[in-house]
Amino acid sequence: MKPFHTETVLQTTRERVWELLSDFSLYPQWNPLFPKLTGPGTVGEGHEIVVHLPGIDPFTVQATLDGNGDGVLSWHSTFLGWPFLVWAFSCRIEPVATERLKVRLDSEFRGMLAPLFRFALARSMEEGMEQLHQALRRWGEKGNVRCMRC
Repeated sequence: MKPFHTETVLQTTRERVWELLSDFSLYPQWNPLFPKLTGPGTVGEGHEIVVHLPGIDPFTVQATLDGNGDGVLSWHSTFLGWPFLVWAFSCRIEPVATERLKVRLDSEFRGMLAPLFRFALARSMEEGMEQLHQALRRWGEKGNVRCMRC
């Protein structure tokens, strides 16, 4: 199944964007797509994620963190058990030049029900991923991450 894929280039440092992505306590203040993520931040551990896709009421998923380091934050959530539906999401930070980086978002549904979910959520997923890029641009390039902790 073809994943949803978006990317954008930001004028900022990798460290600044990674600080936003890796500090889950800041999500309610800046992240429109995932306004709440709770859990230990440890790969392989369970986390609770509130998902807010445009046009759809927020919902909560139980997810397993697959990556949290080296510029990659990724997780997957299984619905109804494999092989029915798995939703995987990742955010990757790739340096382009000094204080310039590419942020790549991928979201993919796998399993027997994947075509149905991809079709039903396509527009909302694409809009939500774009909103996340805009928020990363706003806070990663111009916002004061330190003040978010005040």
